Formats: sequence, C-alpha cells, structure tokens
Amino acid sequence: MSELECLHAQWKKLYIETLPDLAKARDAAQSKWPVTLDHCFARIILDNTIGNGSTQWDKVIRKPAVRNMSEDQLRNAIALGEDIKAGKADLCHLDEVSLRCRNKNEGKYGNHAATPSDTPEGDARSRKKRSSGTSDEPQADSQKKPKVAKRQSTLQFEPEIKSPEKTPGIETVWQTRPNIEDIKHTLNRVVSHPTLTPYRKKLYTTLLSVPKGRYTTYAAISDYLNSSARAVGSGMRNNPFAPDVPCHRVLAANGTIGGFNGDWGKDGKYANKKTELLRSEGVMFDPSGKVVGEPFRKFHAFDDIR
Repeated sequence: MSELECLHAQWKKLYIETLPDLAKARDAAQSKWPVTLDHCFARIILDNTIGNGSTQWDKVIRKPAVRNMSEDQLRNAIALGEDIKAGKADLCHLDEVSLRCRNKNEGKYGNHAATPSDTPEGDARSRKKRSSGTSDEPQADSQKKPKVAKRQSTLQFEPEIKSPEKTPGIETVWQTRPNIEDIKHTLNRVVSHPTLTPYRKKLYTTLLSVPKGRYTTYAAISDYLNSSARAVGSGMRNNPFAPDVPCHRVLAANGTIGGFNGDWGKDGKYANKKTELLRSEGVMFDPSGKVVGEPFRKFHAFDDIR
C-alpha cells in the first residue's frame, strides 16, 4: 500500500468510525459533541482545512473529497481530526465555523460570530460581527450559559510598568512586573470557563507567562504543551480573554508576524495593528519585518498563585 493509500485509509477510519464512536459515547475529550454522524465530521474538518474556515470545501476541490484531496490536504484533515479526538481543538467552534461557511449558523449557535478556524484567513462577514462585540465562544444554549464577550481586534492595554521590581523566583519568568491580583483574576476566569476544553485552559494559562516586551511562537508553545502549532493557532484566534491573555504576543516560528484577527501574514488586514501593539510594548523588528531576538520559552503554570 502506497503512502497516499495509507493516508486515505487513515482519514476514512477517523471520520467514519473513530470520531462518531467518541461522539456517541460522549467522550470527555469534548465538553459537548454537537454532531455524531460521519458526514458531519467530514464537513466540519474539510471546511476548516480545505476551505480554510472561510468557504465550504467543495468550492475548492471536486467531490468526492477522498478522491480529490492532495497529500497535504489529507494530512491537514487527519491532523485536525486527531486534535478533535484529543480535545486539543474545540469541535463546537469548528462546527460553527463550518456552518458559517455555508450561511447556516444562525439557528444552532445564535447570532454571535465564529472566528476563522485553523488556517488563519477570515472574511469580511466574520470581521464585521466580531467588531460588534459579540462573543466568539460557542454557546449551545444561550439561555443557560452566559455569553463571553471578546474583541480581539480592539485590544486595549494598561500602561506598561516602568522600572520593574526584581523579585527572586519571579524575575526568571517576568521581564516586567506583573500585577499578581490581575493574574489571579484572569486565571480564575480561565479555569472556571464553562465550555473550554482542558487543553485550551492550559494554553491560555501558559500564555500568561509571556511578558510585555517579549514574544513567543506557536511552535514554542506547542513544544511546551506537547501539542501542535495548529492547535495553538486555533486557540489564539478563539481567545475569549484578550487582552488579559495576550495572544498578540505569539508570532510565526520564522519570526514573521503570524496571524491576527483572522488574517495571516504581513499582508493581512490587521498585520500593522499587531506590529504596532508589539512595538509599543518594546518588541523590535528588522527592516524585513521579522522580529529581533529569541522567543520567550520560560513558561509558567502558575500553580503557586492560584
């Protein structure tokens, strides 16, 4: 069996058997399984990989998908399916993105906008909804669960603290003095969130380690969490705690700007905004637009201050 045939078999088993079985068993990997049928899992995964979270997959390649997917597309679909299986990707969020691609999300998830999925390219419709202040966090029952308002595209920051206080044990993690009470408050918001997966709670806690004036990368965080850069990127775009959890401080592994507000790369609509935010915090860029210095890797679990 060729490598491509092996990928075909792996993909078919994943969306036809593995994921539906987990959904029917209500596996703990997901706080909620919004679908149980194999074609629904295929729709969700393919819209978020082949369709880049902005269009339905069959407008990109011909049906049937399994016969027309490239090797890279197969690998991306399998990777996202494995992230769903492991609880590293939020299935409700991915389903909402897929339904938005098909203009069918209003009834199931309410009127709030879904953020783009794992390939960071947004469309005008999702950006317009986010700018109105509606929540990006999936809400299966809007009458019972409070909406979590977030506006990643309009981050506001407290003034940077000058002349940071050096404290043994803290200076190895923080380059500027943190407000411990603020950290405790944000940690409590993260760990008590009603719909976040355990992975995303750990992801946002880890990101609190990155201080003003420093940056990290999707790869650095994924190495620390033993996950994937794709899962980290999805969490950054679906961050309900910005600016307290500073997703704008996460850049691409090659030192370029990465994603921001659903767009990707230096030509993205909001790339200049992300660069300006980082420069205002003391991060430096070379003339080509790449960040100067090594990425921050001294992550902290904050178990000592919870």
